[in-house]
Amino acid sequence: MPVLYMERSALEGLTERDIKKIIEENEGGTKYQRLKRYYEGDHAILHYVKKDKEAPNNKLVHDMPKYVTNTAVGYFIGKPVAYSSQDDAFLQALQDIFDYNDEQDENAELAKGCSISGSCFEMLYMDEDAMIRFVKVDPDNCVLIYETGRKEPMAALRHIRSQDRNGNPIKKVEFWTSTECWYFTSYNGGPLELTDIVEHYWQDVPFVEYINNEERLGDFEGIITLVDGYNRVQSNTANVFQHNDEAILKVLKMGDVKPRDIRDMKEAGAILLEDGGDIQWLIKEVADAPMENYKKRLREDMHIFSSVPNLNDEKFSGNLSGVALGYKLWGLEQICATKERKFKRALQRRIELITTMLNIQGGHYDYRDIDMQFRRNKPQNLLESAQIVTTLSGELSRESRLQLLPTVDNVQDELQKLDEEKKADMGGFGGYDALAHALRQAQAPEQPQQPPPAPPQEGDEA
Repeated sequence: MPVLYMERSALEGLTERDIKKIIEENEGGTKYQRLKRYYEGDHAILHYVKKDKEAPNNKLVHDMPKYVTNTAVGYFIGKPVAYSSQDDAFLQALQDIFDYNDEQDENAELAKGCSISGSCFEMLYMDEDAMIRFVKVDPDNCVLIYETGRKEPMAALRHIRSQDRNGNPIKKVEFWTSTECWYFTSYNGGPLELTDIVEHYWQDVPFVEYINNEERLGDFEGIITLVDGYNRVQSNTANVFQHNDEAILKVLKMGDVKPRDIRDMKEAGAILLEDGGDIQWLIKEVADAPMENYKKRLREDMHIFSSVPNLNDEKFSGNLSGVALGYKLWGLEQICATKERKFKRALQRRIELITTMLNIQGGHYDYRDIDMQFRRNKPQNLLESAQIVTTLSGELSRESRLQLLPTVDNVQDELQKLDEEKKADMGGFGGYDALAHALRQAQAPEQPQQPPPAPPQEGDEA
């Protein structure tokens, strides 16, 4: 289980012995390991053993789990999350931390972990340079403890497995609360020993749980049996064709012919028969049409129950309108809408933890000032989008209209670029300054023109 629930009073009274018991009872997760194996292509068909050892035993793996996860994750968060705030200094401080942690790639890996396992975790810490870092933690290496009926964690367990220079296994476990961290270590399979208790300054449990849905189910978890069925029928089809390749030659009335003579005739490409003799291959009949219909139903069911469409289908070819494409992606959009709600809540907690540390370092920020926007990574009709934005001119703000354009990744940066270009086009003056300058020029009184001096005359004193 990636999460546990208990009363806060029970947590406050935990002893070293109690913590060790929690660690032992929640070590490892076979469910997550199994789902990860399926994503990596290690399916049940690879471990199938036939009773007839001489019969063909092809083991074909069709990696539908990877297709489902990669498609769903790419559609959901293939474009980076856009952040905005009225506090430019706060937004810049956050962006610096995000860039330092390669936040876009981290978000994609967290989304992939959620798609595979149903949930994934993130740990925040301070590195050697006193910089804020966050890193993904797999669900089989982490357990969050929640107060019953609450969504903020009270404690967290993190497992770290390594080995020494001699190859002996080392197991380390961290038990985090809102104020301190307990460190446990086990060498070469020995018992866990408490090695240290260290206070921290996060003022909260520095862990974030990202979930795929409320049930914490992966995107392909519900179609594994269909995947196994499809692998079996495809493997059996290959077995049938291989069996036909190895078909038996039936020969009638060859006379006094030895098996060696038959081999020689095969190599020569001709066989001598007596009068009335005949040859034929014994080939197993294949019910091709029913088999193909069965495989087609399995493929369709996998797409239906995963809500991930077959993007190679002819229905997705051509320049579809936004409405037509929306209908075809309706199922995928629904599961991504759920992903977005859960992911947004987790990102808000990440920002809250970062804000706490920034304020400890001297800042005066409020994590609620940060807004975020998710945009689907899907084919776009740019002309259609441009027409919509043009039509809405005067009805929506410039910022809202820019958010509708699929080519704009960061609205705030785009607004800043537009302002800079406007200033450059106006000769270096800002909008207000340019207007004031023009008014001053128009209102300035005209100076009378002085006639040019008369040329000197003869006899004038120099």
